[in-house]
Amino acid sequence: MAKGFGARVLTPQQEKEVKIIKRSILKHFQCLKEPRTGRRQDHNLTAIVTIGILAVLSGADGFVAIEAYGKAKREWLEMFLELPKGIPSHDTFGRVFGMLETEELEKSFLSWISSLTEKMDIELIQIDGKTKRGSYDREKGLNALHSISAWSSERGLMLAQKKVDSKSNEIKAVPLLLKLLNIKGAVVTLDAMGTQTEIAKQIKQGEGDYVLALKGNQGKLNKQVRDWFKQAVAQNWQGIEYSYHEKTEKGHYRLETRQVWTVSINQLSALHRQNQWVGLATVVMVKSKTQFGHKTTETFRYYISSLPTDAERHSHVIPGRTHLKMIQIQEHYRGMDKGK
Repeated sequence: MAKGFGARVLTPQQEKEVKIIKRSILKHFQCLKEPRTGRRQDHNLTAIVTIGILAVLSGADGFVAIEAYGKAKREWLEMFLELPKGIPSHDTFGRVFGMLETEELEKSFLSWISSLTEKMDIELIQIDGKTKRGSYDREKGLNALHSISAWSSERGLMLAQKKVDSKSNEIKAVPLLLKLLNIKGAVVTLDAMGTQTEIAKQIKQGEGDYVLALKGNQGKLNKQVRDWFKQAVAQNWQGIEYSYHEKTEKGHYRLETRQVWTVSINQLSALHRQNQWVGLATVVMVKSKTQFGHKTTETFRYYISSLPTDAERHSHVIPGRTHLKMIQIQEHYRGMDKGK
C-alpha cells in the first residue's frame, strides 16, 4: 500500500471512492519530492497534498479554508489517509505547499487534470483571459498579473491555466494551453483575443469544434458579419434560411433574454480570408436584453463557428452574461506565496 494511505473496513461505495482517489490523485502526485528535511514530520506529504487538492476542489480559497475543510471531512478522509496526528494546521499546509517546487506541482496537477478530462468526456471548454484583482502596484511599478484559463463549465472545473506577462501576450499562450488539453469531441469557445486562424486550425486538428467571438481585432470580418445580420433583420429575414433560439434567465431582480440566430456561411458572400478559417460553417448573432430593476440594456455579439447551424446548441455553448461560479483549482496553488 502506498505510504500515506491507511487501511479500514469500507463499504462497497466507500471502496469505489477510495479507488478513484488512489488511481487519480496518488498516481499523479506520488512522484512529488519530499521537501522537508532535518525535522520531525507529523503529517505525510501524500496526505497534505491530497487534502489540499480535495479542499480546493470543494471551493477552499486559502490555507485556513483548507484546514477547515479537513476538519469537517476528517471522518471521511481517515477512510483512506493516514492521519495519526489529525488534520494539519493551516500553517503546515502553507509551509509545505510553499516548499514544493511550483513547476513540479504544476506538472503533476496538469497530468492529473488531463487524465480526468479523458474520463469525464468534457463537451465544452471555455478559454478566457483575466487580470488578477489587486495585482497592479503603481508605487512599486509592478504590472498587473494576467492569466489565461481553460474551464469546464459543466464540471465547474479549471482544466489548465497559463500566466502571461501582459494581456497582449494572451494570443501566444492559447496554443500552448490547447496542447495541454484533450479537446477531441469538445467545443472550444474563446473571446475575441483567441479569434485567430491558426487557433481555429489547431482546434480542428485536435478533432474539436470552435465558437469564436468577433470584435475589433478581426475588423473586416467583424464588420462583414455585423453588417450582414443588420441587413437580414432590416429585410425581416426574407429569403434567408436560419435557425433561431430564445431563452430567458431570472434571478435577484434581474431578467435576461437571449436571442440567438445562426446562419450557414453558404448564404453569405465570401467572407474576409474565409478559406483560412479551417472548418468554418456558421455565423452567429446573439442579442441580449437585460432588465435590472428599472434599467434595461441591449447588447449584440457576433461569432464564427465550426458547428452546424443549430441556434439552440449555440445558445448553450456561448457564455451568457450570467456565469456560474467556477472552482479555480490551480490558481489557488499558483497564487500562494512560498513560506506562508
